[in-house]
Amino acid sequence: MFKRKHDIVSPEMRNRLQANRNGRLTTDQWLSIVTKPLLWLVLLIGLAVIVFGPRMMLLSARFWWLGLTLIVLLFVVPLVLRARRYARLPIHFARLYSGMTALPFQRTTTLFTAADEAVPFKKRMMPKPSLSSDDEYLVYYLVDSSDRVLLSLAPADHADADQFLPTDSFKLRFNKRAQS
Repeated sequence: MFKRKHDIVSPEMRNRLQANRNGRLTTDQWLSIVTKPLLWLVLLIGLAVIVFGPRMMLLSARFWWLGLTLIVLLFVVPLVLRARRYARLPIHFARLYSGMTALPFQRTTTLFTAADEAVPFKKRMMPKPSLSSDDEYLVYYLVDSSDRVLLSLAPADHADADQFLPTDSFKLRFNKRAQS
């Protein structure tokens, strides 16, 4: 019986590549980027409720509208500001090479240019990639302040690699976002 070879590019990564090649983020990438600060806000608010809870119960009965307004401001404003900031960032594309295999505890994914310059990705919006040593990859990423955020990647020698290359709409979006 014929056994199909395991495809390196998962269906989830294929969806990411299809969106990123047009200069867009997937819904999962948007949600992950925009809601990232919410975890810290929930932890801080939970801690504040534990510490100041009994004192605030008396005030919350009278000034419930103030509490509701604060909650909306604490949650909605950061979401809107992050969404607006990331909507204006251009998605970058590069052909990068893997170097040594990363250690299991290493959080930073480091790839290299053809000139052997290191390109570190401290953040990623995808599962940790399993990279083969000295292979070429098609990489989509964002540049957020000084950090790079890895969005998606695929081996350049993949059978469907031509379907993962940037389209004309990618170039138009990149130019439009890079100017603003």
